[in-house]
Amino acid sequence: MNRALLAGWTTWVVVSCAGPAASPSAPRVLTPEQRAQAEAELAPFQPSFQSLDAALEARDESLARRILDRILARGPQGAALERAQGFQRIVEGREWTRVLEFRLLAQPVHETAQGAAAGAAAGDQWHLRLLATNGGDADLLLSGAPPTLRVAVLGVDPAGIEQRFSTSSPVEHLERWSLPGHGSAEHSLGSFAIPIGTALAVRAVFELEFLPGDVTRDGEVRPASRLSTPRVEVLRLAPFLPTAPVAPEELARYVREELIRPAPLLERAVRIEASQRGRALDLLTPAVLELPSGEVEKVTVALRWLSGQGELGSDARSWRQWLDRRAQARARRTQGPGSALELPAERP
Repeated sequence: MNRALLAGWTTWVVVSCAGPAASPSAPRVLTPEQRAQAEAELAPFQPSFQSLDAALEARDESLARRILDRILARGPQGAALERAQGFQRIVEGREWTRVLEFRLLAQPVHETAQGAAAGAAAGDQWHLRLLATNGGDADLLLSGAPPTLRVAVLGVDPAGIEQRFSTSSPVEHLERWSLPGHGSAEHSLGSFAIPIGTALAVRAVFELEFLPGDVTRDGEVRPASRLSTPRVEVLRLAPFLPTAPVAPEELARYVREELIRPAPLLERAVRIEASQRGRALDLLTPAVLELPSGEVEKVTVALRWLSGQGELGSDARSWRQWLDRRAQARARRTQGPGSALELPAERP
């Protein structure tokens, strides 16, 4: 499969239910007496069921297992037992799939006689693979709706002109696949064109989203949900750019001390390593909050590259507010686990 990353947007909705209430069978119709009895059976366990649901939502399977074991030890009956057994299936499904690890690998396709298309520049074609590893003893079979491969591409030229587009498509051959115990499986996800053209830098982010399905182990079937989403980024730089990474401190120094121009600003921003982009935003925040609006607008192209927040555009006020909220959230989070406030999301 050979795909070119063409402009376009695809919208999709993924619905996942953490609790056991969702069922393909039609709901039972209870008489008033049966309803009253079910409510009486559930009432003593409702706080525990709420805690169990919260633990699953937080992906804390160890805590969920401890809460579930305490519920079962109390001897639930009737509706409470049914609810506990439904949660038990979900917890077991999470435990079975916890040993799975997924990685996306992107490698350039080198031109050969049978390789890249004629006229394609070196590095334009990339091959994407999924490497899945099963760290448990038992063989596992995953089945259900095929996972969705999402691709988000951002390119920027020396003048600061950006191009963004994204695609998504189901990976049909992963609708049903197996992983041997203490083994691995590798699957090709296709070849993709990521041309650099006249851009200063092009970034393509690949993510594979697993939809809720089933996992089978030793003939037993459990729900498979909340599987990890592997991600990989391909960064292509213009041939004339140095390949050595730039430290976040150098970008912050440039913004504070020099005349801001698109090319030198971006030559620094695009070479900051992905793991350092958050730190670069931290260091840029004080300067951006103090700069005049006209100067902030010049910096926004670098802020969009670092954060992925394309919808904020070049509006100085919006960026100041976003960076200020981000800094406040970071300060509160460093106070300890008592704070539930999270940093604003940074995107590919």
